[in-house]
Amino acid sequence: MRNRIFYLFLISCLPFVLAAQNCAWSISGTVLDADTGEPMAFANIQIKETNAGAIADANGRYEIANLCEGTYTLVCTRVGCNHEEHLIQLKSNVITDFKLQPEENTLEKVTITAAAVKPQSTQATETISGPELASTQGLNLGESLKRLPGVTILSTGATIAKPMIQGLHSNRILILNNGVRQEGQQWGSEHAPEIDPFIADKVSVIKGASSVRYGADAIGGVILVEPRALPTLKGMGGEVNLVGFTNGRTGVASGLLQGNMGGKLPLAGRIQGTLKKGGNLQTPDYFLNNTGVEEYDFSWAVGLKKERFSTELFYSRFETKLGIYRGSHIGNTTDLLNAIERERPSEDGVFSYEIGRPQQRISHELFKFSSAIETGDIGKLSLQLTRQFNHRREYDAHRAYNELPNQITQPSIEFEITTHTADLTWEHKPIQNLRGDIGISFLQQVNTTDRGALIPNYKNYNGSAFWIERWKKLESPLELEAGVRYDYRQLEVGRQGQDTINQDFNFSNVSGTVGAIYRFPKLVNLRFNVGTAWRAPHVSELYSDGVHHGSATYEKGDANLQPERALNTSLTAELDNKKNFDANLTLYYNVINNYIFLNPQATPQLTIRGAFPSFYYQQANARLMGLDWSANYKIVPNFTLESRISLLRGWNRTIEDDLVLMPSDRFQTGLKFNFNQEEKSPFIRLTMTNMLEQTRVPANTDYAAPPAAYTLFDLEAGATFYFHKQPFEVGLAVFNLLDEQYREYLNRFRYYADELGRNVSLRLKVPFGVK
Repeated sequence: MRNRIFYLFLISCLPFVLAAQNCAWSISGTVLDADTGEPMAFANIQIKETNAGAIADANGRYEIANLCEGTYTLVCTRVGCNHEEHLIQLKSNVITDFKLQPEENTLEKVTITAAAVKPQSTQATETISGPELASTQGLNLGESLKRLPGVTILSTGATIAKPMIQGLHSNRILILNNGVRQEGQQWGSEHAPEIDPFIADKVSVIKGASSVRYGADAIGGVILVEPRALPTLKGMGGEVNLVGFTNGRTGVASGLLQGNMGGKLPLAGRIQGTLKKGGNLQTPDYFLNNTGVEEYDFSWAVGLKKERFSTELFYSRFETKLGIYRGSHIGNTTDLLNAIERERPSEDGVFSYEIGRPQQRISHELFKFSSAIETGDIGKLSLQLTRQFNHRREYDAHRAYNELPNQITQPSIEFEITTHTADLTWEHKPIQNLRGDIGISFLQQVNTTDRGALIPNYKNYNGSAFWIERWKKLESPLELEAGVRYDYRQLEVGRQGQDTINQDFNFSNVSGTVGAIYRFPKLVNLRFNVGTAWRAPHVSELYSDGVHHGSATYEKGDANLQPERALNTSLTAELDNKKNFDANLTLYYNVINNYIFLNPQATPQLTIRGAFPSFYYQQANARLMGLDWSANYKIVPNFTLESRISLLRGWNRTIEDDLVLMPSDRFQTGLKFNFNQEEKSPFIRLTMTNMLEQTRVPANTDYAAPPAAYTLFDLEAGATFYFHKQPFEVGLAVFNLLDEQYREYLNRFRYYADELGRNVSLRLKVPFGVK
C-alpha cells in the first residue's frame, strides 16, 4: 500500500518536474559532402533516444527544436552516403555539422554533382553551347565565337578566321582543345585554329590574363573547347549532323557514335568524323576566285572510370585545304596600289569547286593520355601526356622560273612542328575552407622548315610550376582566389634558309593573380580580378623574313625584341532576377609593356613572287581598356530582347597615339520569340549588328583607310520534331539577310574585296540511342 502511494506521488509530481526542466534547447547545423565541402540537401537527421528529427533543406541546413537537457545520439543519413553519428551533451543550443562520405557504388553520380558546383572563375567568362553553338557549326571556330561580347575575329579573306579577345589575338590567346593546349602555327592572321567545331559540346571564353592556371602567353585570355563527357550509362547512341550553305554551295556532314559497356568494366568510347566541301564564295556583286575549302576531320576517345580511378585516351586529326583569294597575289607594285584604290576587283570571278594556287594545306594530329586517381580522402592526382604534330604547306600563286613540270605541286613554304607536353596536377579537397591546385608542366617543341625561309628551324623547351588556392566559407558571400606561377623557356634557333643563326634565348618570369567574387543577398554578383602575365617573343616575331603567302604580306622580324609584360584588371557585375531580366557588364583596363605588333610600312615590298603590303614587327608600351555588355530582357513570356555591346580603346603609350588593328565598336540587338516555355521550344530570332567605323588609327600608317560603318541583319530559327519518338532538330539561318555590301577593318583582304553576301544555312541533327 505504501509503494502504491509512493508511485502515485511520483506520477503526480512528474509534470512539475518536467516543467522545472528547461526544454527550450535546439540542435542545428549543416550537412556537407565530405569530398567537396558543398552542402547536401534533404538528408535525414534523427535522435535515437526520442525519434525526434528533421530533414535538411535545399542548402543542407537543419534544426531540431524544443529539446530538454540530456545526452542524445544524433544520426544523419542520406541515400547514397555512409551515415554519421554524433553524441551530444545538451545543456544549451548546439550547432553541429555532419560530413557525409558518399558510398563507393555511387561514386560516378557524386562526381557529376561535384562538377556542377565547380568553383566559378573570378574573371569574366562567356559560354556558348546548345542551340547557340549548333547554329554556327559548319563554320569555323572563330565564326562560332564572334557573337560573344568582347570577342571579334581577325580574318584573312572569307575562309580564314581566328578569335580575338578584347583586342588581343594569336600567341596571346591560349586555346585548350579537350584540355590540351593547341600547338601549331598560332602566329599570323591567316593561321586559324585547327579544330573541328563539331567536336565541341561547349566553348567557353575566359577573358583577361590567365597565365597562372593555363600557362604563359595567356595575356589576352583562354578559349576552352570542351567535348561532351563519355557516356556513363550502358548502351549505344550518337547523332548525325547535316549542314548546307548557299554561299559557296558548301556541304557539311558530321557523325558521332558512342557507348558504354557497363558491368564490372564500364569501358566507354566514342568515334566522330566530319566532312566539308565548298566552292568559291560570293560577295553581293561578284564571286571570289579560288576561295573553296575541303576539310576532313576524325577523332576517337576511350575511357574507363571506376571508383577512385579514371583514365582516357583521345586522338584527333584535322585535315584541310583552303583556297587563298587569287586577287590578293599581284605581280607588281603599280597593280597592287591600283587594286587597293579601286572599289572592286578587276575580275568578278565565277563559281567553281576547284582549289588552285595560292592555297594552304594543313594537317594537325593530337594524341592525349590522361589519368586521375583519388589520393585517399585528401585530394586527386592527375597526369596528362600529349603529342601534337602540325604540318603546314603554303603555295604561292606564281610558278618559279625554270621549274620542271612535275614540281608545280611543291609548296613554297612548308613547316612541321612536333610538340610533347606533360602535366602533373594535384587538387586537394577543402582544408579549413581552402581548396586548390598545385602542378608542374613540361613542353618540348621542334619546328622544321622543310621549304622556304620565312622562319628558321627552332627548338623550344618550357618548364613551369603553379599553385592556386581558393577560399570559400559556406555562410560567407565572399570568395577569394590567389595564385602564382613560374615559367622558364629556352629557345634554340638554327638555320633559316641558307643562313645559319645558331642563337639561344632564355626567358623566365613569374605570373600572379588575385581575384574575388562577392554575392549580394539579392540579384547581384561582383567579380574582380587582377592578373599579371608575360610572353616571350615568338620565333616568327624575331626572325620572320619573307612573303607570308596565306596573308599575301611581306613580314620582317626583329631579333632584339623583348618579352611582353602585362597587368590586367577587370570588374564584372552580374544581375539576374531569375524571372525576366539578366545582364552582365565587364570593365577592363590592361597595360602591356613591350607590346609586339605588326606595323604597316610606307611602301609595299617587291619580290620575285610579286608585290605585297609590307609589315614589320615592332614594340611599344600599350594600354587597352573597354567594356563588354550583354543583357536579356523578357518583354512578355515568349519575347526576349537581347543586347550585346563591345567597346575598346587601344593606345600606344610610347608615341602617344592609337594602336593599329584594334576592333571597332560593335552594338548587337536581337529579338527572340519562343513558341512555348519548354527547354527545346521552337524559336525564331532576328539580330541586328551595328559595326562603327574605326576612326582611332594612327595617321598614314596603313595602305587603305578603315572602311565605312555597316549594319547587318541575321535571321535564325530552330525547332525539334518527333517521328515515332525519334527527335529531329532542324535549324535555318540567314546571315547578312539584306545582302549588304561592306568591308571589315580586321580582314587583311579588305584591301582587295568585299565581305560575303547573303548566306542561307539549313541544318539537321538526328540524335539516337543512349546519350
